[in-house]
Amino acid sequence: MENMNSTLNYVNKSISSDIAKQKQIEEQNEKYRLIAENTTDLISLIEVDGSFQYASPSFEAILNYDLSHIGHLNFFEMIHPDDQEMVNKEIRIFCKRKKTVRHIEIRIRDNNGEYIDIEASFSVIDQSSFSKNDLILVVMRDIRYRKMFEQKIYHLAFHDTLTNLPNRRSFMNELNREVLDRKKLNTPSKMSVLFIDLDNFKSINDQWGHDVGDQVLIEAARIIKDSIRPSDLVGRVGGDEFIVLLKDIKDEEDLKKYVNHILTKFNSPISISGQDYILTCSIGVATYPKDGTTSRELIKNADDALYNVKNTGKNHYLLFNNKIKNESLERRLLENALRHAIKEEQFYVEYQPKLNISTKQLIGMEALVRWKHPELGTIPPGKFISLAEETGLIVPLGEWILRESCRQMKKWQANGYQSLVISVNVSIRQLEDPHFIKTVENILKETDLDPQWLEIEVTESVFMDVNDAASVLEEIRQLGIQISIDDFGTGYSSLSYLKHLPIDTLKVDASFIKDIHENDESKAIVKSVLTLATTLGLNVIAEGIETQEHVNELNKDGLLFGQGFYFSKPLNSQAFEEYLLKEVNA
Repeated sequence: MENMNSTLNYVNKSISSDIAKQKQIEEQNEKYRLIAENTTDLISLIEVDGSFQYASPSFEAILNYDLSHIGHLNFFEMIHPDDQEMVNKEIRIFCKRKKTVRHIEIRIRDNNGEYIDIEASFSVIDQSSFSKNDLILVVMRDIRYRKMFEQKIYHLAFHDTLTNLPNRRSFMNELNREVLDRKKLNTPSKMSVLFIDLDNFKSINDQWGHDVGDQVLIEAARIIKDSIRPSDLVGRVGGDEFIVLLKDIKDEEDLKKYVNHILTKFNSPISISGQDYILTCSIGVATYPKDGTTSRELIKNADDALYNVKNTGKNHYLLFNNKIKNESLERRLLENALRHAIKEEQFYVEYQPKLNISTKQLIGMEALVRWKHPELGTIPPGKFISLAEETGLIVPLGEWILRESCRQMKKWQANGYQSLVISVNVSIRQLEDPHFIKTVENILKETDLDPQWLEIEVTESVFMDVNDAASVLEEIRQLGIQISIDDFGTGYSSLSYLKHLPIDTLKVDASFIKDIHENDESKAIVKSVLTLATTLGLNVIAEGIETQEHVNELNKDGLLFGQGFYFSKPLNSQAFEEYLLKEVNA
């Protein structure tokens, strides 16, 4: 009896264990079922020939296939034809090595006949209870939205967001490929790089606002794109600069045809919301292989050609040549020398007297910078001032000129000479410097010069080229400094703006003075300026007075003040001090 009870206990325990194991298996299977039915991955078991043994419910949810008919389909026939060779190759290798295939990106057809991007991995199952052959486990993931996002990021990385043109990086990649292909194939085919700059675009931004400016840039991009062939490439470098690659050019005449076509297209007004905007462009051109055999050389030389166009009238084009090459080299050498010169203080200031032209009484002087190079000698301002402007070196150079001029004026005052107003030219780049006002304040404090003896001279173009120029000048005037408009009459279309600006003096440009004694138009211009100045309570001074005839004619018109070689050339500090001494003894 005892043995029977022991046996029954054993059987009961065994049955309980089996039930527990069965229950565990059922729970495990239920978990697998839940995972398979709810996963967003596409999971399938296929035969080596591509027939389906199993497909997860996601095939229905994502690919719209009826699971009851999936067994009639073939996995490999669902793959995009262009991807089939790659997949077959990968599977052959993986079946042979029995290793999991790395993730590969392919396109697979859904039940609507459209192909979607998926990422797939393959594994061999060599033992199964329902197939005599090896099975392949295929796990796929829908990546079409990821691909769309990647494409968007790529587009943003390589395209200009405003015009949708390729950006500089994208353009350079394509240019590099074209150069390498030509070198590799040793082809005689020519190609040209066009650097395009919109003329006076800043005035559109300033006058009409950046929203209009953006629309003008979009239209400019369209004009350039429509002017070239579909096989060519246009990109936006930045701002109002564009760059074009003409990939196959027969000869120079063929090149000129395309360049002139672009220039002609820009001669027509750009219409935006019923308003016409006149816009021209300047183009610099470099051709492979004559003007460069690397992308860097082509870009640099096209840019150098453009620089020359902008300096000689705009609305034109120039093909890179040896003259530009030599000037470019000289310019780069000069820029390096200029940087060194600022550091080593190789500059000095000369002073040109300003006088009452009737009484010959000295009323002030203009400070003019000179560069004494240790090897090249004196370099004229025309050679380096524009370069300093372009490179931004005018900011430190201008600060030195201002400090030196104030220091010298204070020294003359301390030596007992009469107090005179010293005029210092200030460039657009200096006015754009956010620290300029503070710099002026510091210099006045360092030199202990009373602000009433300092005059800042600016060209009238600053009111077109500098945002809030009037407010910047008003801050300068609040310091007690006088403001003078240099080269007046050459850079602005309207005179009515003067009554709104914080200025004290107008300097009539020398171009109107040189022929005032024989040109009625010059006489009329000077007379108009004097009338306007009198109405507004402004002083007027004429620059470039070189003859007695100039003086006589200006006296007739009632002009009081002037400067020029007729009275004195610019003098160094020692010579100007001797000039002051003569004034004292006169």
